[in-house]
Amino acid sequence: MLSPKISLTFLSAAVFSATLFAAPYQFPTPDRNSYSDNVRALQQISAGVAELSQEAAKGVVLISISKIVKGHPYYELDPFDFFFGPRFRQQQPNAPEQRQKQQAGVGSGFIVDLAKGYIITNNHVIEGADEISLKLANGGTYTGKVLGGDKNTDVAMVQITDAKFKRDGLAQLSIGNSDNVRVGEFVIALGAPFGLEFSQSFGAVSATSRGNLNITSLGNFIQTDAAINPGNSGGPLINMEGLVIGMNTAIFSRSGASAGIGFAVPSNLVRSIAEQLVNKGRVARGYLGVQLSAQELDEELLSGLNLPKGTRGALVSRVEKGTPAAKAGLESGDVIVEVNGRPVHSGQELSNVIGLSPPQAKVPLSYYRNGKLHSATVTLGDYEQDNLVARRDRPDHNAPGPGGKAEPADFQAGLKLEPLNKQKHAQYIDQFGIDSNSGLLVLDVDPSSKARASGIRPGDVLLKANQTPLKSVKDLMEVFKSSNKVFLQLERSGNILFASIRK
Repeated sequence: MLSPKISLTFLSAAVFSATLFAAPYQFPTPDRNSYSDNVRALQQISAGVAELSQEAAKGVVLISISKIVKGHPYYELDPFDFFFGPRFRQQQPNAPEQRQKQQAGVGSGFIVDLAKGYIITNNHVIEGADEISLKLANGGTYTGKVLGGDKNTDVAMVQITDAKFKRDGLAQLSIGNSDNVRVGEFVIALGAPFGLEFSQSFGAVSATSRGNLNITSLGNFIQTDAAINPGNSGGPLINMEGLVIGMNTAIFSRSGASAGIGFAVPSNLVRSIAEQLVNKGRVARGYLGVQLSAQELDEELLSGLNLPKGTRGALVSRVEKGTPAAKAGLESGDVIVEVNGRPVHSGQELSNVIGLSPPQAKVPLSYYRNGKLHSATVTLGDYEQDNLVARRDRPDHNAPGPGGKAEPADFQAGLKLEPLNKQKHAQYIDQFGIDSNSGLLVLDVDPSSKARASGIRPGDVLLKANQTPLKSVKDLMEVFKSSNKVFLQLERSGNILFASIRK
């Protein structure tokens, strides 16, 4: 019965003795000569990406900022605040001053001039910072100062304050031409995602000229699937020549982390803004002096404006007096379809072209008015000087209900209207927030009427009907008699809108 155990003992001893005298184990060496040319090509691409990343990383900067804010330190948290919030706590008359604490943020940037210590980053990275700390690729940490920032494009310039900072192991990055960027080309995004220093991600350009993203008020974006996360803001997006073609700025994400949809400010815009910030301390940009409608050019609007089907452009809702647009003869209701020989498809595109053009630039425009195509050349003003810019409508505030002791006229379209003059304007301005002192003020709208269905509401001021200025209710009735459809231009809380009513 003991023999199996004895056999097992001898077997174990034999194995142990064999391992004492055998050569150390080594994994087999791969036969690299068996790889095809295709695999070797992939290896070369991989090596090239690694080489570009390592070289570009020498110009990447980790930016840490501090803001001084008033508040209680975490160790002095008031229990009452914890349960009910600070807004419910009564201020004690003899309470000591609130202590100050620091809030820190982390972003990225990249060196564009090593000799002068110039660094480009996003404006939102350094905005409001009381202290800026710059950690360079060679391990050196220095204080930075802001040379200038532009909220409209989210571009800022920072400089290392120590002129004798250690430059060994660093490199400045060259800015490429973003107009040459093509969808599908490979790119590398560098920065400090979630504070992880000098990280890189690899991907491709997903789209160019992405607009209407509400990231900035001016400029379009390069879209990429290279992973961009919080902390990447301000870092470079480089192409396969090692040139900066964009600056990582924002992501589209439901979770707050990368979803493969990142956006970068194009390098041509970055260069233009950064150079102005260094040379002038501000960004000089042109302005047109128009207010642009947020309404889309749908079939109703195209029909009411007598425009060809499929027309796309920027609908002018208001022209400010004495502005370049007014001097060029532009009017409310015009639809601008071309600027500088290039088609304009929306108000955002027009804002980009005008806002990124220099003051005093002569800009040729093409626009539709009453179904006819016109042209004009506008000499742009200075946005900073005149404090105006081609822009979207102001927010659409809900107009209050009818009121007052006026004796309005009943109208067959379901409207109760009252003609405006300067005296009436003064009476209703606080109630309805209107700018116009002429036209027909809507005091009430029948909920079941076609006027209500078209979007007209109390507080609106009807200015024109089928291009006819409205001074009295009779004017509107005459237009209704002569047409099966009335196209209205109206004001709502300072915004100019358009609507149509059919009989």
